[in-house]
Amino acid sequence: MCVELNRYIYGTSVYPREHEQLKKIWEATIVNCRAETTVPVDEGRFLSLFMEILNPKRMLEIGVFTGYSLFSTALAMPNDGLLTAIDISRDHYEVGLPYIKDAGLAHKINFIESPATPALNQLLLATTNHKLFDFAFVDANKTSYNNTTSC
Repeated sequence: MCVELNRYIYGTSVYPREHEQLKKIWEATIVNCRAETTVPVDEGRFLSLFMEILNPKRMLEIGVFTGYSLFSTALAMPNDGLLTAIDISRDHYEVGLPYIKDAGLAHKINFIESPATPALNQLLLATTNHKLFDFAFVDANKTSYNNTTSC
């Protein structure tokens, strides 16, 4: 029953609304990288919907990988919005970059190749405004998730 329900939801709600360039990022990720670490299509759709509701002007994403979630959020942000994206691998980011550019979203993205902590420290030092971002999405270091303890 659950498989049939998921198939119905994806077929009627998620896949028909998926941007064509997002489909291409997904395909490029499967060919070039480990697809199991990318954001699933329904989460990408949820992020887009969430951004449409919040309407953030400044957003932070830590853990970009090939850019599926980055694309999903940038697509829903206002045209003058800025998404600061931090990832340790520019190579992975560049897998999805052609599709981000084709969709006309590159002007919204400030990509920083770095581990998150030093990049965030630099951002904090470089600003006098204590409200740097309206929203942050952290999706990084998945290999360490099982090593964390709960509170």
